[in-house]
Amino acid sequence: MSRTLKKKKHWTSKVVECAVSWGSLGEFGSVVEILGGAEGGEFPFLGQMKLDVLVCHVGKLPYYGDVLLEVNGTPVSGLTNRDTLAVIRHFREPVRLKTVKPVPAPGIL
Repeated sequence: MSRTLKKKKHWTSKVVECAVSWGSLGEFGSVVEILGGAEGGEFPFLGQMKLDVLVCHVGKLPYYGDVLLEVNGTPVSGLTNRDTLAVIRHFREPVRLKTVKPVPAPGIL
């Protein structure tokens, strides 16, 4: 018996890019929490965000839990949390972020 295989989209087709700024509230880390990192065996991902402060210039705002792939074209996957924040601090506003929704583990819905 053969099953009809559904063609699944590759995760790279779900990558979202946006350009955000946060005004005069200091550093990006004070507005968007960056969690995860290589020290915990995870990709960096977005935590709590002050949505009333963030301004999205291009694209749409990312969501809590989205995996952070790049900051202004610099890949951050595989970096520690501290190194990821250092990359973000290196750039001026607006910052271009590439994110993707995490894929749930098999068997978890």
